[in-house]
Amino acid sequence: MRNYFSTFVVSTTVAVSAALPVQAATFDFSKLQLISTRPIESNSELSFFGDVNANEGQTAFINPDPNAPDNGHAEISPNSGSFAPYYATGRNASPENSGATRAASLKGVTNFPNFFNYLTKNSIALNSIGFSYGQKSDRDFRETWNLGEDKLGQDWLASSTSTIEERIYRANPDVVETYFSLGNTRILNLGYTPLYATFEYGETPAREDNIDLFYSEPVKVTKVGGLNSLEAGLADAFLQDVANNGGSIQLVGEDVAAQDGSFTSGNGFSIFNFSLPLTVRAVSVPEPSAILGFLMLAGSGIFSFSKQQKKAPKTLN
Repeated sequence: MRNYFSTFVVSTTVAVSAALPVQAATFDFSKLQLISTRPIESNSELSFFGDVNANEGQTAFINPDPNAPDNGHAEISPNSGSFAPYYATGRNASPENSGATRAASLKGVTNFPNFFNYLTKNSIALNSIGFSYGQKSDRDFRETWNLGEDKLGQDWLASSTSTIEERIYRANPDVVETYFSLGNTRILNLGYTPLYATFEYGETPAREDNIDLFYSEPVKVTKVGGLNSLEAGLADAFLQDVANNGGSIQLVGEDVAAQDGSFTSGNGFSIFNFSLPLTVRAVSVPEPSAILGFLMLAGSGIFSFSKQQKKAPKTLN
């Protein structure tokens, strides 16, 4: 969910081929004021990648009418100089009607032993597991995750004296969905969560010192009913691993490079499609007594993420 518009140890690890070189970068979460949720560290995760060139990935879009309430907002942080998209969704739910069936495909498994062993035993290829999110198929595409009133201090926060921008993308939980699929069959519902986008624009206008992240609240996962024995077994294996590693999952996404995005239009909206690197982490939700300590840890800014060395253009033109 980048700001493109003039803009997630058991030895069951499968190596993920790196699409682009990355370098370590640290996001200082103590600078966040609007968003209280933080990414939770985990040793158990699934690594997905949605390749925009394979008709996967994410979609950010806006109403091109500058007077429309869903036109997005101009960024005001130093070194930003671009425009924030109003809507965000998986490529599978884009207004472009591209025919995409998912947002990302599974590329790697770390410390999900039951899930990994089930895949291996049943000769199920990793990339047959898909991740998708967006409005339900019978709903208008404008009901996907969005900036609501797009109100400063409520839906997003930035200032002319800070290089940080925060955004909260929300939706009606009854009309959107996030899920895993096996082939074209949905097997696990991931529940509803707002999506948090955070941007550090760095010390210069250059894109190389930016850090762009998005992540979710921890959520519970449920198995879809009516599955056959193979599908149900895979869903149960995943749920067992989640239960053994905290009981919830959290989505954490990172930025992508310039060559992984493209502008287009559809249904009267300006659209940017871009690749999706995502980890799905098995996490435990801190007990109330532990929240203060957790926030102090987050505030220390020690959480480390990968940052792409090349960044996508941040203008519509």
